[in-house]
Amino acid sequence: MGGFRFFFTLLGLTLRRLRLLPLAGLVLLCCLLPGLLGAGAEAALSQGAAFSGLQLALTAPEGDGVPAILEKYLNNMEDVRQYCQISAMDYDSALAALEEGRAAAVLALPEGFIRTVQQGGEPEVRLIVDSRRPLEGALALWVGQSASDLLAAVQAGIYAVLDAYDAAPPPGLSRDRVVTEINMQYVQWVLRRHTLFRPESLSPTESLPIAVHYRLSLLWFLVLSLAPLFAWNFQGAWPAAQARLRWAGRSPLWGYAASLAACGLTAAACVFPALALWTGEASLSLAAASLLCGAFFAAYAALCGTATKTAAGCGGLSLLLSLGTLALSGGIVPPALLPEALRRLIPLSPAAWLRSLTAEFLGFPGMAHSRILLLFSAVLLACMAVPLYSHRVRGQEARL
Repeated sequence: MGGFRFFFTLLGLTLRRLRLLPLAGLVLLCCLLPGLLGAGAEAALSQGAAFSGLQLALTAPEGDGVPAILEKYLNNMEDVRQYCQISAMDYDSALAALEEGRAAAVLALPEGFIRTVQQGGEPEVRLIVDSRRPLEGALALWVGQSASDLLAAVQAGIYAVLDAYDAAPPPGLSRDRVVTEINMQYVQWVLRRHTLFRPESLSPTESLPIAVHYRLSLLWFLVLSLAPLFAWNFQGAWPAAQARLRWAGRSPLWGYAASLAACGLTAAACVFPALALWTGEASLSLAAASLLCGAFFAAYAALCGTATKTAAGCGGLSLLLSLGTLALSGGIVPPALLPEALRRLIPLSPAAWLRSLTAEFLGFPGMAHSRILLLFSAVLLACMAVPLYSHRVRGQEARL
């Protein structure tokens, strides 16, 4: 019997024994539980985080029409509407709205606000917040600081132009005309400022949506935790059978390769239906990615099985390793909340490689070189387990 024929015979024997495992239950677990946890994580991390914009009451001395003008123009600016809604009110009504919670803050403009800004002056604007609502107050202060920075940039430009005019006034050009034209230029700049910025959505899970991030993280945690179910491939009677085959001149590495192939195919059979269900398609590229992930799992399970003597020991080691790599990948605490030092280690986590590879099939960007890293790691782990497996077979052989 040739070496490859012998390999396929052992592979068939191993797969027939694997049929005793509740494979259908494992597939169902990998399909349903990650989806439920992903939805739950999204609800938990998004609870109370919906933001419809601050309600800002704008007031000025009686008879001043500036608040009404600013309400009209600012509420028509799309980027401003995303975080702030302006309401023009008289001073007493604005304070009442703040007290009742209908406004997050009151912005009180001084008399002659527009004229002071046009002349490059610094108007004294008051921002009134409610100390009982510190979060809304902090957001209102941020909005006010942003507006102040924008106003300071405008004033700096006005000062520069007026200084240049005062140093050498051009003939036939009055100072009032200079003030009007430079302010019109800055008004146009403010109205077109959206062309200078790029909007970006922030998520605690960074590149992936919350539900997808935790769905894939749990999927790979479950798969990596299945290692003790395959421990018998590398412990107990199976290596003992390989030891007997040595008397027939067969290398134990054929049995080791058959066990790796059986573990990899079984893992791929668990992963592929879940990914096909989530993506809505069953393509060859998806099958190839599932096989690559299965190969990594097989090498991981082989190392856990050969490094321990019992299925319980394999389960304990596998649980520690899978939890560690899950935590390092940001699968427990969201990446945005991890310390900077740990966040830099995310690209070194196998769980992050697995999540990245499968996220690409869901239409999201993945990490660079995740396929190469998984393939290299699978080969490295499988090679590390070879001397341990051979030592175990030799130990069984000595008992015969």
